[in-house]
Order: sequence, then C-alpha cells, then structure tokens
Amino acid sequence: MHDAVLEAIVDTFVEVSPAERQDRGRTMADLIGRFPSAVDRRALGRVLSLLDTPAGALLITGRPTRFQDQPQPRRIAVMQAWARSRLPIRRRLFTAFKRLTLLSHLSTLDQDGRNAAWPQLGYPGPISAPPPAAAALRTLDIEQDTTLTCDAVVVGSGAGGGVAAAQLAAAGKDVIVLEQGRQVNENEFTQRELEMLDRLYVGAGTAATDDLGVVLLAGQCLGGGTVVNYSTSFRTPDWLRRQWAERYGLDLFLSDEYGAALDAVCDRLSVNIDHNRLSGREQVLERGLEALGWHVEPMPRNVKGCSQDALCGFCGYGCQLGAKQSTVRTYLADAAAGGARIVTDCRVDRVVVENGRATGVEATIRARASSSREPVARDEHRIRLRVRSGVVAVAAGSLETPALLLRSSVSGPAIGRGLRLHPVSAMWGVFEESVRPWEGTMQAVYSDQLADLDGAHFGAKLETAPVHPGLLALGFPWRSPAAFATLARRYPHISVIGALLRDRDGGRVRVDDDGAARVHYRLSEYDRRHLREALLGAARVMLAAGASEVFTSQSAGVSFRAGDPAGLDALAAGMDRAGYDPGQITLASFHQMASCRMGLSPQHSVVGPDQQCHTVRGLFVMDASAFPDASGVNPMITIMAMAHRASRFATAAC
Repeated sequence: MHDAVLEAIVDTFVEVSPAERQDRGRTMADLIGRFPSAVDRRALGRVLSLLDTPAGALLITGRPTRFQDQPQPRRIAVMQAWARSRLPIRRRLFTAFKRLTLLSHLSTLDQDGRNAAWPQLGYPGPISAPPPAAAALRTLDIEQDTTLTCDAVVVGSGAGGGVAAAQLAAAGKDVIVLEQGRQVNENEFTQRELEMLDRLYVGAGTAATDDLGVVLLAGQCLGGGTVVNYSTSFRTPDWLRRQWAERYGLDLFLSDEYGAALDAVCDRLSVNIDHNRLSGREQVLERGLEALGWHVEPMPRNVKGCSQDALCGFCGYGCQLGAKQSTVRTYLADAAAGGARIVTDCRVDRVVVENGRATGVEATIRARASSSREPVARDEHRIRLRVRSGVVAVAAGSLETPALLLRSSVSGPAIGRGLRLHPVSAMWGVFEESVRPWEGTMQAVYSDQLADLDGAHFGAKLETAPVHPGLLALGFPWRSPAAFATLARRYPHISVIGALLRDRDGGRVRVDDDGAARVHYRLSEYDRRHLREALLGAARVMLAAGASEVFTSQSAGVSFRAGDPAGLDALAAGMDRAGYDPGQITLASFHQMASCRMGLSPQHSVVGPDQQCHTVRGLFVMDASAFPDASGVNPMITIMAMAHRASRFATAAC
C-alpha cells in the first residue's frame, strides 16, 4: 500500500534509518489494514493514492510534487500546518498520520524482539516471558456451516455476557456464548504492545470516532474488556442509583435486589483494597493531592495474588499471573462448568426476529489459524453459523450492540443514540526523580475532588495508569522530529494524570454501508468546560507534587513551568488557544455506555427495566449500552450487577 508514501510519512515525523523507515512503513500499512471500518481503510487509501501523484499532492499539500519527493523540511511544514489548521479534514489527516507513525516507530520490533528507540526512551520492553502453559476454557470447534439450538444465546463474553451466561447456566438453561475475538490466555501474554493490541483490542487499538476526535479502546477477546481493563472495581455509587431512579423512573436501582446483585458480583470477583502498593505514578498523584488537601482514596480492584510490582504495569495487555479476576477466570468458567458452549472468532451478523420475537442469531466464524499468534488471511474461508434459541442476550459492547440491532432491523428511534464515552485526556508532569511511568500497580488510588463540578455529579475523576510507548505515541504532542525525540528522552521522568470525564451530553452509533459501527461524538461546550477545569486541576496536583513542568495532550504542545509568575492563568489561556476540537486535543475512551439505554418509554429508550427490548420480545441487552447515561465511575461492576439481576428475566423468557 503505497510503500514510498508511507515511508516518507515516517521520515516526516521521526528520525530513523532507511531500514527502520521501511519497517515502520510496513507496520503502518498493517495497522491501516486493521481499521475496524472498511470505509476508513478505503478513505485513507485514497489519500495515500493522491499523495503518490503530483496532481493529488498539489491538491492536498499545495505543491505539485509527490509527497515522497518533497524535501523533509517541506513535509514537516505541511504536517505542522495541518495540526494547526482550521479545516477539520486537515487536522484529521495529521492525527491519523501522527498516531500511526509514532505507534509504529515506538512499537515495531526487530528480529531480536527489541525496538531501536527503546534505549533512548529508557524503556525496558517486555520484562518477563509468559508462563509456559495456562488453563484454557474449552471452546466449540465448528468447521463447516452449522445450525445449533439452545435455550439462550449470549452475544459477547465480557462483563455483561460472562455474567449472563453464568446465571442462565446456573438456572439450568442450555447456553451458547458467541465471542467475536479469540481466546488468549496467560501463556500468550507477551507484553509486546502491537502484538497484544492486535490480539486483545478492537481494531488493534486503531478504532476511533468518525472524526478521529476520540480513540476508542475496547477489548475484543474471550472475556472482553475484563481481560484488558485496569482491574478498577467501583460499585455503582449511591448518588448515581438515586439519580437514575429519580431522573428516569428506574426504581430498580434503589431496590434490595440490585444491592444484592452488587454484593454477589463483588464477592465473585474478590474485589478488595488489599493490593494497592503505590507505583511511581501513584506516589506522584497521592503526594500532590495530599499537599493540596484534596480527596484521595485507595482503588478497589478485582485481583487475587496481584504482585503489585513492575510486572503489573503490563496488565492492560493481559495479566501473566492470572491475578485479575476476569470473566474468563470467574463467570465464564462458571458457565462452562454448567454446560455452556463457547464459540470464539464468531461475528454475529444479525438477530433473527420472527413475529416480534427474537428466535436466534446468524453469525460468521473465521477459519482458525493454528494458534492465536498467527494472523488469519483476509481471503480466508468463512463458516456460517445459525443459532436457534428461546432468548437472545446481546452483550457486544456499546459500539457493537447498537450496530447489531441496526443490522437486524430492530425498530426503535433510540437505538444508537445517547452514547457516552467517559472521554479522557491527560496532563503530563516532568520530575527530577525517576517515575518510570510504565510500571507498577495498574491503578492504586484515585481522587473525586473534581467529580462534581455542577452539583449534579458531572465532572471528572483523577486517575493514573501505566504509560507504555503506545499511549506515549497517542498522548504526547508533536511539533517536529527533533522536538518529539527531545521530549521522549524525558520519558522515565514523566508522570501522567488522566481526567476521566463524566460526560452529560452524548453521541451516536450508526452503521455504514458494510454494516460496521460508525461513531459520531463531539464534546459539548458544557462538557468541554468541565474537561478544561479538570485538566487545570490535574496540573495543580502535578505542580504540588514537585513537577518542574507540566504539559497537555494538545497538538500545539501547551506547557507551563513551575514558578512561572504568570501563574496557571497562562496555562489556561494557552489551552484555550490550542483548542479542544478533534485534532486539537487527544481524547481516549476506555468506557463506552448508554447507546441502547434503559428507560420506560420506547421513544427515548431501547430496553425496559428488565433489560428486554421494548419492540422485540426475548431480546435482552446485557452490557453498558443499557446504562441510562454515563456512570461517572469505571463501569465493570455496574454492568455485571445489571446483568446479574436481568438474567432472572431472561431465564423466565426462555
């Protein structure tokens, strides 16, 4: 795919040898091929084709010379101009090329499994080999077009799907679980970023909103997000339970039944605060919060026997110790023990609806490679699977669940609407001490100091998380190859605080002509003000902890030095000039919610209090898409408690 253009793009963003430039270009081509949407793959391919011709380059860059034939200073100037452009399409192109290049540059491995940039970064790369063997759940091998029958088919195996499968199986129902990703276990968790992104995340971590304004990080493997999340296990807050009951008429959230479901889930997942040894990042966060007199508490986590050391920093790419109590180790294991059948590499194409009732699903299975380490050819044979069932429980996540309902022609004006993303942006701090931000406990402490900025519990949580080169590539600003290299060399002395925004205003999920999910989302002015205030608060925490400098994740690279007499007003003014629109600031979403929301009215919601679809009997939604709106806390426990309770209704409907 336009090798010369891709290599020129690499040469524009980073300083590498010709051989490395070729390797990075090949990695970029591979990442583009992993885009979840064929529409996006084709669109970027057309841009590369234009850059590969004089006429196309004139149209895009203003010079009638192929991009690869333009001198490097000119190409750098083009990218700098695109980053600051008032035209969203130019900022979008800059964002795409920057992310793809820097991720490729910092994560492509040589034959020895190393990266040439790591010594300059001070980054160790993988620090331990995976264990030689791991227990695996038995999955059903399907090698030809097949029809299966069962009482209940569960689409998705993450927080909601895992719990639903276990509860239905425990009630004596014949259950089939269909998972789009593969089963990847401890013996395959290599700590190699690109490898694990490809095995464990949607689109190898390349998924984003339609304008690239928000990176969408979601698990796609057996166990879903519970395998790759940061083990953060907040119960549904009491204020949220009251708010959802009062605002949406959903009294179930105040019921003893829902409270019992929370208790059951936390017990099964071994949620505790006994595994909270502070990493360097957490020490910075706690020190700054305490210096300001701000709220700080230990993070509840679903782990057993967690080492809480350097090894834990890689847990977002799978826990080699098996300490994280994912659904693979808990609810899916329970479901399998109860007789549930599990099918992986299986994309559900549509729900079958007959006479207003869900009667099963139609799906496609990828022909398997001999192991999950081997890629599957794109022209592979596809196997058709039909499952006939009494109940369909959809738990494919808040992007894929509405897409599946839309592909299935399920009626209802609210499907896909109201999407919340908990958008996160980062404030970075530079310290004299060595922080080594990639290692240590995933998340040990947090602060709710800024979580209620309006009296209605809209605001931001302050959290931190391990920063490996992939996130470094996402969040660091880029001004030139030399400036990025200089900043990256400070990596071991940099810490990060993320502002996890409870967004009041939502986006939408649609499907494109190929049936793939398309996500439209823009920060409202209301939510933007809260993000701005939270980032400034994070800067205060960093400075109180002793940072010599702080900087944002904005393309303009806004920074502030400790002791500047202009004060934080100067930082705020710089942030405002740099902007908060797509391409101007890096936003990521680890939590997608509320795209098939629960409510009483079919006009404004998709499912009722029993989580059954208003318009299709026997069709239940069991994931975060059923949230009425944003939870404001990491959503895993809420998803599970809702699915635990709703499984009673699904059981009765079988």
